Amino acid sequence: MTMPKISIRALRAFIAVYEEQSFSRAAKRENATQSGMSTQVRNLELRVGADLLVRQRKKFALTSAGQVVYAEGQAILKRLIAIEKKVEEMGSAPAGLVRFGMIPTLTRSVLGAALEEFRKDASGVELSLVEEYSGSLLNRVMAGEIEFAVVPAGELPAGLTARFVGRDREMILSAPGQLGGPAHLVEVPLGALEGQRLIVPSAQNVRRNRIESALKAHGVHLADMMEMDGMLATIEIIAQSQWVAILPSAICHADRAGAARWLNPISDPPMTIDYVMVQKAEMTLSRAARLLAEQIGQSTAQIIADWDNTAAA
Repeated sequence: MTMPKISIRALRAFIAVYEEQSFSRAAKRENATQSGMSTQVRNLELRVGADLLVRQRKKFALTSAGQVVYAEGQAILKRLIAIEKKVEEMGSAPAGLVRFGMIPTLTRSVLGAALEEFRKDASGVELSLVEEYSGSLLNRVMAGEIEFAVVPAGELPAGLTARFVGRDREMILSAPGQLGGPAHLVEVPLGALEGQRLIVPSAQNVRRNRIESALKAHGVHLADMMEMDGMLATIEIIAQSQWVAILPSAICHADRAGAARWLNPISDPPMTIDYVMVQKAEMTLSRAARLLAEQIGQSTAQIIADWDNTAAA
């Protein structure tokens, strides 16, 4: 068998330098010296016979060869870790600590059902949840503070990979009768917000720009706008005032009956949000984390399906 020229240590060094955009930060991540990281990357380039990294405006960019080595290297490291975990977990029940993250949109309706099912097969697993918005959760995944996070789809930093979980619909949430004509669960155009007082998320929330762009593109003029990051607080205020909000159906699942708040899906233009499960590209989730991620995905799909069935009825 022909032995490879590339070493695992060199691959890890190269991937770390590109993802961290710094030899010093990569050295800290890999518990190595800066000079050692530089030597590993240079030796890797010599072994493959091509430059892998180039500096562009104080940033590292991948050459064509670098793109191949980066993608294939991630796959190799991930496969090796998967083999180690598979052997380690043989014949044992799911165990250990799983640190994960979710956006507030999904914790209200999805988390409880997901945990109930997860505990049937993994009663001995310790869980630690971080509930934050997507930017903070992506940073935590990159830093290794959590194994995975469920967030809205969007551009990912180098070193992360995403798997599609589900597609949700945006809708207007308001006190009963606040919009005037449309009844509960009736589809409405975005123009139904004309003259309304709208609560929007902060600029750090990926949905904020989408909402403002849609309002501007369709010429919708509001009576007032208030920025608020707390989704549960937003939901409570809506039931007690004339304020309204645009929210994904998942967080509004408990309001399908229309007792305290009415829901109206936005149909013109249709507004959707995709959820993805994000993890580090070269890492393989533990058995317990895989089971939990799968259950959260299934519960999210069920919540969305429940809404679709309600709307169809």
